[in-house]
Amino acid sequence: MGYNWRQAFMKNILILAIGAIILTGCATSKTWHKGQAEWMRVQIHENFDYNKAFATAIDLLSEKYEMEMINKDGGYARTAPNYYKKSNGKSDDKKRVRITLKFNHDRTQLSVKTDVQKKKDDEWIDGYDTKLGRQVREDLQGVLQ
Repeated sequence: MGYNWRQAFMKNILILAIGAIILTGCATSKTWHKGQAEWMRVQIHENFDYNKAFATAIDLLSEKYEMEMINKDGGYARTAPNYYKKSNGKSDDKKRVRITLKFNHDRTQLSVKTDVQKKKDDEWIDGYDTKLGRQVREDLQGVLQ
């Protein structure tokens, strides 16, 4: 019995293909998940009074998103559903983002929720994006500290 080059070649191709699939799966980790976004907390620095904190948070959001509802007395604000912006600045018409802000009763903490809906077959599926949610929270934390 001699060495079967063809069988060895096919075996190596199969191993390479499996490796490529595994590497591709790892490299393109998905950050969007179906379901409801969770509220994330932002501690407001003691030097910020409520008026300044509310205005600062609204200013930050309104730079990137169209605002739909602002209720300063209630400590609540929400953006309109805005199409997701890709890193190249172009809009993705298959994803839309809505950010909701809610201050606690003593106005020392801000809760933020980032909903990201994905369009599939003319229907919007509720979900969230962990990467975008963390980024929004970090941006707010940065300006409120």
